[in-house]
Amino acid sequence: MIACYEAMEPFNLFVTLDGENTELTITEADGHYEITHQGHIIAALRPPGEDWQLLPLDELIEEVPLFESDLDPESHKIALHSPIINQIVAEIESR
Repeated sequence: MIACYEAMEPFNLFVTLDGENTELTITEADGHYEITHQGHIIAALRPPGEDWQLLPLDELIEEVPLFESDLDPESHKIALHSPIINQIVAEIESR
């Protein structure tokens, strides 16, 4: 029996960061989930073995083709704290 796997459609999610609603886009790509804000990849999550993993920047650079502007720290100042990551994971798992 061949398993049929269908990729998750990208979706937008609003989270509260620094008291403001901020829109993030979640996209499944090559075994991980990219988190983008205003067109910039700000993080990626790897699905669980035991727990979900937030990919460190050096590993993210190896796995995701980034443009120099994606790495500009002034272009997107977003800190993803545990509650935000948990909200993103919950939304991914519900799809």
